[in-house]
Amino acid sequence: MRKKLRPLLVEKYDISHKVFNELADLESRHILFSIINEPKMIQDISKELNIPLSSTYKKISKLKDCSLVSETHGFSETGHVVTWYQSRITNAKISIANFELNLSFVKNRKVKGDR
Repeated sequence: MRKKLRPLLVEKYDISHKVFNELADLESRHILFSIINEPKMIQDISKELNIPLSSTYKKISKLKDCSLVSETHGFSETGHVVTWYQSRITNAKISIANFELNLSFVKNRKVKGDR
């Protein structure tokens, strides 16, 4: 018999709940849409979407924790190490039936190294 988690514990232990929260967040969705076609640096995402840099860092960190964003490291033209972020998904479908949250995704084929 499966033990049911209390609502407060669901958020802590259920990854689908965390992913749902990130997809429900407007800024997180804007960030995901912004980085579907090409990887971008955090500063570029922040400037393009007019989101404060600190908020962009927090949102990207949460999206990475949910495996919705991949990160790639490289060198800039000036020789500095930089990080680019790209959405691992192009589409998400969310359904709720019998108190169960179901998520399905379409993988982003443009992400390099993510096979």
